[in-house]
Amino acid sequence: MITIHEIPLPDAPEGLWLELHRITSVCDAEMIGGNQWWTSPEASLRAAKADTENDIRRFLATVDGVAAGSASIRSNRVDSPNQAHVYIQVLPEFRGRGIAQALADHVRSEAPDFEVYSGWSLMPPPGEHNRLKPPSGSGAVPSDHPATKLALRNGMTLGIVERVSRYDFDAPLIDPVVALKEAQAVAGADYEVVAWEGVADEPMLAGLAKLRELMYSDTPNGDLTVVQSSWDVDRLRRIEEERVLTFRYFRTAIRHVPSGDIVAVNELMVDRSNPEAFVDQWDTVVARDHRGHRLGMAVKAANLIQVREAVPTATSIVTWNAEENRHMLAVNEALGFYPILVEGGFELKRS
Repeated sequence: MITIHEIPLPDAPEGLWLELHRITSVCDAEMIGGNQWWTSPEASLRAAKADTENDIRRFLATVDGVAAGSASIRSNRVDSPNQAHVYIQVLPEFRGRGIAQALADHVRSEAPDFEVYSGWSLMPPPGEHNRLKPPSGSGAVPSDHPATKLALRNGMTLGIVERVSRYDFDAPLIDPVVALKEAQAVAGADYEVVAWEGVADEPMLAGLAKLRELMYSDTPNGDLTVVQSSWDVDRLRRIEEERVLTFRYFRTAIRHVPSGDIVAVNELMVDRSNPEAFVDQWDTVVARDHRGHRLGMAVKAANLIQVREAVPTATSIVTWNAEENRHMLAVNEALGFYPILVEGGFELKRS
């Protein structure tokens, strides 16, 4: 018998929180092939409690009292309070028993009033004959994957495909030092690289907030609902302080010397609780008026150098890019990133 329980945030990482954590850990390890996405139960609870922007409800599915799967509903109360992001995972030994559908039904019944429901699913790249493409035609997910079938069965459509890429520090296509020098030669003396770990210095925050807004507005969304996101110094500082609780947070930026403006940034993060963790690459963005000077390559290469020196045990970086974002994919490919997974962005708009 399938039973679904809502799990509130506990005071300490124990009880059913550990079951939720175990499901995530097992499913992530299955997808990535190891423990590189693992985080400790203590760190995951600390991050959940520190989150000031998202309302998240978490559910645990059990079969005859044994934990079998999980689901979450997340809404960002700042940017998109009317949109629900749904995430479902089922342990391998319990698949094929209707647990994912039971969780999907439960989520719908518990959160019926959102205008938009979205779901992101990681999958292996599709083969030649099982390709489901988004309306843009860029990228594809495997049409026969259980996550694809679950999304389509529940009325969702595929809006966008992202490529998940990996970079191995020991096997770059080009030495990041060389890549940085070449990019700086094109950019010229008007641009300088700034690198740091942790929160940013106060004078940089306004420029970084503008770039964060630009990241939201300029990143390809395919056929998904476009979310307008407004950022200021206070919001950016709050997010920085949340991130450094559980991550080592590395950034490189480009300062335009004549104006003093921060015109590009790249973010890399390393989980503090896992010595085997992959480095996660998050935002990379260049201000519109300063594109065409290889600043994207410069901030990426500079941050590769910074993280390699600060965390010599780090082996690899993982990053996500929309398949429509050919320019940024080309920069990553030139450095040595290669595809390992795809992620489908699915959406249902309530009529």
